[in-house]
Amino acid sequence: MREERVDPRQVRSREAMVAAATTLLTEGGLDAVTHQAVATRAGVGRATVYRHWPDVLGLRLAALEAGMPPLAPAPEDVRAASGAEPRAELVHYLRQLGERLDDAQAGAVLAAVLGGAQYDDGMQHLRQTLLTQIVDALRPAITAAVDRGRLRDDVTAETFAMTAVGPLVYQRFLVGARLGHDTVDAVVDAALRAWAP
Repeated sequence: MREERVDPRQVRSREAMVAAATTLLTEGGLDAVTHQAVATRAGVGRATVYRHWPDVLGLRLAALEAGMPPLAPAPEDVRAASGAEPRAELVHYLRQLGERLDDAQAGAVLAAVLGGAQYDDGMQHLRQTLLTQIVDALRPAITAAVDRGRLRDDVTAETFAMTAVGPLVYQRFLVGARLGHDTVDAVVDAALRAWAP
């Protein structure tokens, strides 16, 4: 079977268009992401944008997906110590999330996804993807802490995320406060106390 070669120019062109779409989203919201605006910003023809994304919703979803990459894994030493003391691993992931919520691009992506998920299946899928990324990152530390009696046995990654992520979203988007390490650490400590055995 003959292997198809990917033209590196097409890859670069697509990356430039996605970057342009994500920047437009950050600057002006979803309505700013149009085929013409992306073509102009990326320096490509409008037909090129249409070839990759025939409808504007697909283009907007590509921008949103690019704006929400998965959280980076915790360092090995932090993961290894997490069974006995989960705080460091939980702080690692939630500080990352806090930094993303503080970032203008990630904040714009999150706001667009949460708002659009009420009306659009693609946005609902992205919202679920984001939620799954967060919960799956927390799951090993929570499971190990429950197994070792550090947290109540009815705690799940989902319930812990509700307790810890909710206050971060509240602080960032409703209060308008930046999420420094002290804020994130205090939220983690409060959630750990709330779910202690």
